[in-house]
Amino acid sequence: MRFVAERPVTIHSVRHDTRWFPFVFKHTDGSLLLYVECGYDAHFSPFFRLRSMDGGKTWGDPVANVPRVSVAHSFKDGQLLELDTYGVLSLKEKGAYFLYGAWSYPSRPEEKVEKDFVRVYAPSFIPLNFQTYIRYGAYPTYPWWELFNFATGKQASASDVFLGGAYFTSVIELEDNTLIALGYWYLKKDQHSDKYATGCFESKDRGKTWMEKSIVAYDPDFPEGYCEPTLVQLKDGRLYTVMRTGSFLYHTWSEDLGKSWKKPEQLKLVDSDILPERVWPVCKKLNDGTLVMVYGRPGKDIIFDPSGTGTQWQGHFDLHDWEIETQKIMGVPEELRLIKGERFRDSGHYLGLVITGENEMLVFYDVQNFVENWNAYPISGIRMVKLRLE
Repeated sequence: MRFVAERPVTIHSVRHDTRWFPFVFKHTDGSLLLYVECGYDAHFSPFFRLRSMDGGKTWGDPVANVPRVSVAHSFKDGQLLELDTYGVLSLKEKGAYFLYGAWSYPSRPEEKVEKDFVRVYAPSFIPLNFQTYIRYGAYPTYPWWELFNFATGKQASASDVFLGGAYFTSVIELEDNTLIALGYWYLKKDQHSDKYATGCFESKDRGKTWMEKSIVAYDPDFPEGYCEPTLVQLKDGRLYTVMRTGSFLYHTWSEDLGKSWKKPEQLKLVDSDILPERVWPVCKKLNDGTLVMVYGRPGKDIIFDPSGTGTQWQGHFDLHDWEIETQKIMGVPEELRLIKGERFRDSGHYLGLVITGENEMLVFYDVQNFVENWNAYPISGIRMVKLRLE
């Protein structure tokens, strides 16, 4: 088996602004929901959502039900759950963190969107004062101050606000309708560390309340700890996750639906000496159980596992080289083509992946200062490429 790719196309672009970090989901009604950050790679940069009803050929107007979506989940009845990125420690309800949540029906735009504060209980994680984020130059706009005021019970100042809970990055739904999510944050037992731990959470009320179920992985010896987990349920029922560590990707399995996890192992390919790294792994399952995964930085990569177990990764395809080859075909001078590894000059290298048909998929990524053809001006935008596993 191998990947066969079509040439990438630009589906959204701006000339005097930036677009970053696209991720995508296939909704219950078959539409594609694409989330894009409008701003530089920084905390509190808002996201918006685009929707396609024709498999990615055309996209509708931007929508934003929460300021910065971190994860979305489609229910079988057509309802969409969207969770914001930032949880804020409640000064009114012990042990709870509040974050924005929205429940909507994208195929029924005339119906009012339900918005509420989501509760997350994460006793293993430590709250961090908001001023920690201010020192990195990130400052929230109006929407988040409503959340800050609600969680603190007053007109909040920066010293009153403590962030925590978890950054949710992946959600699945079990047969009994329980939601299982993975997210990451800092552990209480290591208060002086800047290393992340990945946690497992569950919700039995359609995402309105989340309870910590287990700590999936933690190791302070890694450059960043364990973060940015992706989650799938394998064809044999086990849960499987791949995580970022700051260097190479690691993966682990759970045989009891997230109560416990095996010690993480470095992810390796069975047909190559390429060692997958470094950021934002996104794993999806085909109808026959085959796994497909994208990851990025310093490039843009996709691999597959025909065994559906997470142990037989192979078939590496370099999407970054494919893009540079496309620019060459379009007559872009060599000095104006993408440069692998230059994050702000080139791409954030966060890839979105969605399965669209039998062995067919779409991959999305941002490009910065991108020149599409010999006569084009540079843009910041989102590129899409269609692949088939043959």
